[in-house]
Amino acid sequence: MSETRIRFDAPFCAAVRLWREDWSEERNVAVYGVCASPNGHGHDYLLTVEVAGRPDVETGMVMDYMDLKRLVEEQVLAHVDHRNLNVDVPFLQGIVPTSENILAATWPRLAGGLPSGVRLHALHLREGRDCACSYFGPDDE
Repeated sequence: MSETRIRFDAPFCAAVRLWREDWSEERNVAVYGVCASPNGHGHDYLLTVEVAGRPDVETGMVMDYMDLKRLVEEQVLAHVDHRNLNVDVPFLQGIVPTSENILAATWPRLAGGLPSGVRLHALHLREGRDCACSYFGPDDE
């Protein structure tokens, strides 16, 4: 059978502030608008993890959904759900927590935990109902 992709959706809620310490307040507000609010703001995020591989000839699965769920919960959700992404999440420290940066920082946490023959194909992050971002991994993979 040819390569197949499976997805797992993982909702979480988090607070965030888009702000660069090396920029003036004026520049931060000009670039990030209301997302630069001193007290931050919150999102209902939806992280979609998409993996790819050939289904096992015996099980018929790329990988067990429960194993994928456990990986996402342990490596991501346990660290970001109901947290302040600027303060509470060590793997996001030192970056502006845009959706783009969140996905880039999340990729290695998941890619290394997949079974043999399965690769991380894409990460998608939805901020509420109107905005979404997709990431297909670092250029060197």
